[in-house]
This record gives sequence, C-alpha cells and structure tokens, in this order.
Amino acid sequence: MKCISCGAEIGLTDKVCAHCGRVITENAGYRADMDFYKADSAKTKKRVREIITENIPMVISAGIMILLVIAVIATAYVKENAYGFREDAARRESVRQYEAYSPVIQDYLDAGDYTGFAAFEECHNIAEWEEPYASLDLLVDMAGDYTLMVSAVEEAVMFGPDAHRYDPESAVDDCHSAVRIFYSEFDRNLSDIDADPYRDYIYDMRTQADMIMEVYLGLDETGRSEFFAESDIKQKAYLEEVLLHD
Repeated sequence: MKCISCGAEIGLTDKVCAHCGRVITENAGYRADMDFYKADSAKTKKRVREIITENIPMVISAGIMILLVIAVIATAYVKENAYGFREDAARRESVRQYEAYSPVIQDYLDAGDYTGFAAFEECHNIAEWEEPYASLDLLVDMAGDYTLMVSAVEEAVMFGPDAHRYDPESAVDDCHSAVRIFYSEFDRNLSDIDADPYRDYIYDMRTQADMIMEVYLGLDETGRSEFFAESDIKQKAYLEEVLLHD
C-alpha cells in the first residue's frame, strides 16, 4: 500500500511511514487483527503443549499398547504359519540331502515297499514337483493313492463288522473311495505312466493292488472287471457283504 501523504510504499503492519514520518491509521484494523491472531496462536500453542504434557503417560501407554498389539499379531502369524515354515525348511533340507536320500528312495522302490516310500517322502517333505526330485512326481502321486488304499482295506478287514466301532459302515465308504481313487487315477494317467522313468514300479504297485483286491476282497481279475463295471451303490453293497458279513 502507499502512504497517502508522500506516496511511498509502506507495509500493512507499519505504524509510521519511514519516508515522511506520518502516523499510519488506515491499516490499524489489519494490525489489530494480526495482533489478535498472534496472541490467539500463542495461546493455542501453549494449550497444546500443556495437553501433551498432561497426556504424556497416556501417549506412552498407547504406544506400548500398539507395540503389544503388533507383537501379538506377529506371534499369531508366526504360530499360524509355523507348519508352513517347517515344511519349507524340510524341503530345502531335502534338496541339500538329495545325494543321501536318493539311494534310500531307491531301496524302498526295489523292495516294492511303496507305502514305506510314501512315508519317507512325506516325512522329509520332498518337493517332487521340482528339481532335483521332479522325476518322482507321478510316482509320488500314485504311491500316495496306493498307500491310502492299502490302509483303508487293511483297516476294514482288520476290524470287520466292528470297524470304527461307532459307525462300521464308514469303513466300507473309506475302503470304496480309496480303491476307486487308486484304480481311476491309474487308468487316467496310463499314457503318462507308460512314459514315466518309474513306469515299472507303478505297474508293480498296480500288481500289488490287484493282489490285495483278490486276497482281502475276493476279487480276481474277472471279479475286478465286473466290480468296476457296476454302479457305486452295487460296489458298496459288495464291500459291505465281504467286510461286514451282511
């Protein structure tokens, strides 16, 4: 703004013109507002400092509480994923131990102990879907299905009419499901099995499964063909008759 006396430039907060010495009155309202806002701002800052000082214990407590919550969440996350962490560690260890594990695996296969092979693979969390164990992928899948079938049939036969005690028929359902899964997976993967480096072991697995079906369930080659040609209901009815003596 300009001084109305001499025309010199003056500031909005100037009380006297620096050029002519005139007392400036036209900006008095602005100066009053500035003084008010400065005083109010100083009062507000003082109050904020007082509030912060008064609430330091609460702020510290809140900070500690936040840290505790973070710690609880982190602990829960680690606990929830501990099994996965252990599995990953075991898989990494299986890769490091490849040279040591390979002959053990081969011994199980050469002995025709496919349930033992499946247990070894599961115990050591071998990642058969990637190197250096990728060639075992199909073999592991079939050995897993074979192991479930062997377990289900043996359990059903062992307990007979008293299988599972509270619900004998559940043994029949488990047995039927396990048998159907193994044979259907074998048939579904037949072309891949024929091209697999462990083809002979998988076929031997099938031979042992056939023997189990014949010895425990009374199904020779003809009987198996007729059994699998029937509906699920008739298959279960047959198993109930054999296993529960109904």
